[in-house]
Amino acid sequence: MEKRIGFGPRLGAYLLDIVFIWILSALVSRIAPSFFSATASQQLAATMSTNPALAGLYNSSMTAMMESIIRVSLLTTVIEVIYFIPEILFGASLGKMLLRLKITNVDGDNASIGILVARYLLKHISTICSVLALFSLTLLFNSLGSLLGLVIFIGCFFAAGDKHQALHDLMCHTIVVKKEENGEG
Repeated sequence: MEKRIGFGPRLGAYLLDIVFIWILSALVSRIAPSFFSATASQQLAATMSTNPALAGLYNSSMTAMMESIIRVSLLTTVIEVIYFIPEILFGASLGKMLLRLKITNVDGDNASIGILVARYLLKHISTICSVLALFSLTLLFNSLGSLLGLVIFIGCFFAAGDKHQALHDLMCHTIVVKKEENGEG
């Protein structure tokens, strides 16, 4: 049975992933700066319509700044959803691949696509809710995503325990292991 990987290396892989997401977001925002402009404007208008007191505080430059922040947030969210798809296909994100880590079943065998999809959905529930909020312009998804994201965030610290499984791993019966040097695992 392969050695389960604990919190530290997993955090390192995630930090690498975040750096790659930031780089991709910066590149895409330079290439297509107005890609999410209309949606950002709609999102801000929806926010101000549900909170008239907030709308009274915004002048034109504040509105432009908020639209820019929302646009970059939306862009980064979509890039994050796409970026982590290799975790479903290969059992590892780019950060995990660089550190030679892999997601497997608890017995060390390759996890099925179905299990990896479930793990992905649980691990990234906050981001998925943000995407749902983006497309539906329903702010409830943002609130729900924040709450569920907090639960998953706290659950990530479970990987520091004896089982070395985060909450999403426990729920999906997966572990993260170090790939063997012979290419297996």
